[in-house]
Amino acid sequence: MHYALLITGSPYQTKACHSALKFLKAALLNPENTLDGVFFYEEAVLIGNALSQPPRDEIDLRKEWAELAKTHSIPLYLCIAASVRRGIINETESLRYELSQHSLSEGFQLEGLGTLIELMSTTSKIIQFR
Repeated sequence: MHYALLITGSPYQTKACHSALKFLKAALLNPENTLDGVFFYEEAVLIGNALSQPPRDEIDLRKEWAELAKTHSIPLYLCIAASVRRGIINETESLRYELSQHSLSEGFQLEGLGTLIELMSTTSKIIQFR
């Protein structure tokens, strides 16, 4: 089955990112399942902030997501509007806003809501984690 994930819950205030990661790991154990992409929206975009550092005794969710996505060639999309509003920008956006640095973590990419619509229309199921 073709899946897409929509994550809207904050990685620091909810278990949405944790639960989605566990679901994805379990789903990928079945070779019949494929994941076409993960779209982080609202507060969930904070997962892609390269400048955030978890305490040493906690899981590094950003790193876990990036490694799993790289291993399985799964795109990780951050809503561009929600990201820019929260200070998460890539090199292109940093030039656009005349900033000297960017904060988008490796393995993530900024995309508009059109990408979410495409995921919704091309997959069998979209599963949301809040």
